[in-house]
Formats: sequence, C-alpha cells, structure tokens
Amino acid sequence: MPAIPGGNPAPLLNGRIAEIPSVDKSLDYRVLAVSGNIGPQPVIAVLAAPMTGIDASIAVLTRTLLVVGLAVLALILIIGWFIIRRDLRPLEDMTTTAERISEGDLSQRVGVPDDGSEVGRLGHAFDTMLDQIQALFDSQHAALLAKERSERKLRQFVADASHELRTPLTAVRGYSELYRAGGLADEEAVSQAMARIGSESRRMAALVEDLLLLARLDQGRPLRNDQVPLSDLVNDALLDLRAVEPDRPIEAVVQPEVVVSGDEDRLRQVIGNLFTNVRVHTPVDAPVEVALSARNGTASLRVADHGPGIDTTHVEHIFDRFYRADTARTRDRGGSGLGLSIAASVAAAHGGEIDYSNTPGGGATFTLTLPREHELAKDEEEADDAEDAPGTEPEDVTIGA
Repeated sequence: MPAIPGGNPAPLLNGRIAEIPSVDKSLDYRVLAVSGNIGPQPVIAVLAAPMTGIDASIAVLTRTLLVVGLAVLALILIIGWFIIRRDLRPLEDMTTTAERISEGDLSQRVGVPDDGSEVGRLGHAFDTMLDQIQALFDSQHAALLAKERSERKLRQFVADASHELRTPLTAVRGYSELYRAGGLADEEAVSQAMARIGSESRRMAALVEDLLLLARLDQGRPLRNDQVPLSDLVNDALLDLRAVEPDRPIEAVVQPEVVVSGDEDRLRQVIGNLFTNVRVHTPVDAPVEVALSARNGTASLRVADHGPGIDTTHVEHIFDRFYRADTARTRDRGGSGLGLSIAASVAAAHGGEIDYSNTPGGGATFTLTLPREHELAKDEEEADDAEDAPGTEPEDVTIGA
C-alpha cells in the first residue's frame, strides 16, 4: 500500500475518514487511522480504500447527467419551438392575408377562431375589419358601376333626344327660312308649309311632354292617388281600337268593376300605349286577346297579339328609352320609342310592373300588374303648390343638342 504522505498518521487519529492522495498522486484514498495497544506496545492501525470505483461512478453519473440534461434541454427547445410556431402561425397567416389583400384580393380571411386568447381575438377582429372593408368596397364599386351606367344612359338619352328633336326642328326651320326667302310664291304653298310646321311642332311638343313626364317619374315626383276604374279604361281603349281597326279580330274578357288607386290620366296613357303598340307593329288582321282580372289584391291586364313578335336580340331593350328595333330609325312604324318606357315607368310609379313574354304560336304578350291599393306620395296639386311656394323654383330639364 502506498505510504501515507508525511508518514505521520497522528492527524488522522481523530476518528474521521479523510481523503488523502497517494505519494505519487496517482490515486486518492479514503483513510481511517485507529490507535490501540497490543500488549504493552502501542499500535496505530491505518485502514485505506482507493477512490477508483467511486470516482468512476461519479464520472459516469456526471456524464449521464450531462447527456440527459442536454437531451432534455434540446427536447424542451424543440417542443418550445413547435409551441411558439403554432401560436405564431395565426400571425403569419395575418401577414400572408395582408399581402394578398394588398395585391387586390379582398376575399382573403385569416379564419382564426375566437378562443378567448389574444391571438384569437386579434384574428377575429382582423376578419371583422376585412368584412367591413369589403362591404364598403363592394358598395362603392356598385355605386361607381351604377354611376357609370347612369352616365352612359344619360349620354345615350341626350343623344337620342337630340336626334328626335332635330328632325322637327329642321323641318320647322327649313319651312320658315323658305318662307322668309320668298320661296313660297302662292297661297297654297304657304298653307302647306304652315300645315307642315304645325304638324312638326305638335310632334315636337308631344316628344317634349313625354320627356318631361319621364323626368318627373325619374325624380320620384308624386302622382295623383284617386280611385281609378280600370275596367272602364280598358273598355274605352277597346272601343278606340275597334273604331280605328274594325276588321281586326279582338277577343276581350274584362272583369267589371276593377278599381285601382292611382293617376287616371297616366294609367289611361299606359293602356293606350299597349294598344297602340299592337296597332302599329302587327298586321291589321292579326288577332288580339285582351284580359283584365283582379285577385289577391292585384289587377292584371294582359294584351296578347299574334303578330310577328319581337326578336330575341331586342327583348332586353324593349323598355329602354328611344329604343326601336328599326335600326334605320324611321317613324313610319312607330313614334320616338318612348311608349313602352313611359308605360313601364308609370307602372313602377304605381307600385306595379309590365312584363313581356312570347305569345304561344307567335306574337308578343304584355302583362300590366298593378296593386289595387297603392299609397302614392302626395296629390299632384299639393306638389304643384309646393313648387309655387316662395323661395322655391321649378327644376329645369335640359336636353343637350
């Protein structure tokens, strides 16, 4: 056994175990020195055990703890990374959504459920904000489209009105300049010129009246609200049609005492336009079917002819103003193209509508539907009084040249 350093065990005789290196420092020992006597001779017994096994166990334990600690730390880092990534994914989705929205796709949403967490509440608030932004954007886009359509229709309306007014104005101006230049030598020529000026002036006045009526209806101006005997109006129109075209086959079924609320003059104009449409656009021998009925609080007038009908390419425009299927814009088969548009506008002002359908076997069918009780805004006379009140001026309708 290696010698005890210093050779004197006296410091170890306190009964405690001490760790002492060997003389060559190659090993450590745990040493216990015990004193005693063998006979008269004092004896010191030294017990020593090498620390090799304990040091090896401590080294193994240290390495084990180090490896396990590093593994646990790596596992904690990996789990923490996944947890952080999971919790931050909604924020990344918000970033991606914001980038797509900046590219113009307003339909993108984060889709984070509101689970009460900060990220959930943020995602829900983000989606709610996007919904409001898209609703506002859609509203503005629809308003812009409506404005564009309105401006396009206004430009077309002004162009068509100018075209319609140009012909009578040109005729009146031509005859007046011809008379002024002395081109009308005899009384018969003057009389003929005055007759043409009168007819063109009346046609121009009728056109202006139609335009003013459409302007009133577009502005929501009130109509009269009287009890109108619709059956009488239809019978009157039938009498007029039979008087003008006595050879036309007419089949009429008119329910008596059908009364609606509205403006009698305007409703009479609507019915007259429907019958005039039949008379102008169908042969004189084409049969006509007229039916007036009332039920479930509505009155329905059906005017069906068996003429050539309307081509499918023109159906969607038949209620447009100044629209005529005759591309040459001749007037020998119709007026200015305002009849059906006025009828549709008047019907809408009474809370009703006019529908078009093909007549079985060929022809055109127009159905006027009106509520029997419809509350119009105010009496026309009250509206006129309001226009004449101090501080107010009537609005002008300007038609561009």
